[in-house]
Amino acid sequence: MNKNHPKYLAFKKKDRIRFQEKFTELSSRAKGILINFDMQTWDAFYYHFLINHDVGEFDVLRNVGNKTKEELLTFARSMLNPDGQYTRELEKFEFAKSSLSSLARSALRHTGISLFETFYYRLVIEKEVIDFKHGPRCGEKTLPEVVEFVEYFCSYLGVKRPRKENVIYFNPDNPKIPFIADLKLKKAFLSEFVNLSKNTKANLTNIGADNMDGFYTAFISPKSPFNVILKEFGESTLMELLRFRSTMKDHIKSKKTSAR
Repeated sequence: MNKNHPKYLAFKKKDRIRFQEKFTELSSRAKGILINFDMQTWDAFYYHFLINHDVGEFDVLRNVGNKTKEELLTFARSMLNPDGQYTRELEKFEFAKSSLSSLARSALRHTGISLFETFYYRLVIEKEVIDFKHGPRCGEKTLPEVVEFVEYFCSYLGVKRPRKENVIYFNPDNPKIPFIADLKLKKAFLSEFVNLSKNTKANLTNIGADNMDGFYTAFISPKSPFNVILKEFGESTLMELLRFRSTMKDHIKSKKTSAR
């Protein structure tokens, strides 16, 4: 497998329409759960299921039947894997996981990487460092088993398990050094983005600023043309964008920075 991915789980804007079509086909119970977690749009679903991974492990939801959990997972995979791009890797992941003890599987589930999708997104795409030693349900006997599984499957995917913290590689005083948002900053952006008005989100999407890197380039970087861009927006959208820009600048200032 090519090490220079991400190969799977890309956010596709065209999926917004497909999401709404499939959403209407869900049972009332499944729709209610997604609405309760504010996951009734593609942007919000992608954020919570993969990026923030706070809801994605449907198996740990309380007071939700197995049938509904399976329906939600099938729904997620129908969006993320519509043509079976990663079916082989998914089957390999499930087979390898089935050989683990129940305690190790529980540790993966409560750590939020017991699904191929969450495992792949966090460890391969975001290269997130996960502290299994102090993780939930991961005692001294379970820890080696969990780490061995993670090491094995990362190797299968052609990557090494991340061991160092991600940093923001940019120097705000030197525009020649590129800006690369780390995982926490991407989470912060999307958690703020999903609360914007539909009109503002649409405007940002149209200019490719619906992600942290694109927004930084358009509105924050030293060479940002934001003064020109803002002239294209109405008063209410303009004020919301200025507030959003100020919020994101505060997030960036609060992060540690490092030159490449």
